[in-house]
Amino acid sequence: MRGLLIGAVLALIVSTLIVNRSSAGNNIITSGEPSVLAKADSPKMPHESTPRNVVHRFDFSNYAGESIDEWLQSKGFKFEEAAKNRNELRLSIKNGALILEAKEALRGFLFNDSVNVEKFSKVRIEWGVIKYPEGASYEKQVNNEALMVYVFFGHEKIPSGQFAIPSSPYFIGLFLCKDDRINLPYKGKYYHQGGRFVCVGNPKPLETVISEFDLTTAFRAYFEKDEVPDISAIAFGVDTAASGDGGTAAAYIRQLEFLE
Repeated sequence: MRGLLIGAVLALIVSTLIVNRSSAGNNIITSGEPSVLAKADSPKMPHESTPRNVVHRFDFSNYAGESIDEWLQSKGFKFEEAAKNRNELRLSIKNGALILEAKEALRGFLFNDSVNVEKFSKVRIEWGVIKYPEGASYEKQVNNEALMVYVFFGHEKIPSGQFAIPSSPYFIGLFLCKDDRINLPYKGKYYHQGGRFVCVGNPKPLETVISEFDLTTAFRAYFEKDEVPDISAIAFGVDTAASGDGGTAAAYIRQLEFLE
């Protein structure tokens, strides 16, 4: 039931995004370690792990050639909207990276509500963009991304701000952008009390970065709370519904780690 709720909320979050800028949290620090990829169809990403601080990890390097859908499901992922259709959202694994490729204008989600991380401070993501959605810009209210990583906090239902739209747990969405400002929390049309969207880097296409984002500091700053709930779910979202060039885009993620 909780998974169905999060899936429905994700669809509403993305489909109703009209962004306002917020000044809260501009001092949250993110970092990147760039490494240019050789080519789009064979990403080669550096891997420098520090297991001593890792409390939970999603690693896509152990794929052995089985059905990608079944393999992701074995990791707890479920598919919503365009993510159910490989003719729309293509999923592939190459050199230890999960590649998500939008073949047309779409919205699709892979969400995982089996996560339960109690002790954490930061998230570290090794990822990159192969092709940005044409015209995507939160500054210009074309609120599309090749890949958004959502982190949900706790189970408390925070009102959406609209009677007909269901409440959601607190969430922060992290994405890579071409032109928008880094580390500026954006608000959507709804979920002002419980949702923010943050660009954590402006890498060039085919450039891998390791983004490290302070979740606990950001949560306290964005939502004016002293206590930070447990991480209760994550999701990967692709939205190119308002983009040019037929909505085509592609991004990849090699690893996501929550750090103590």
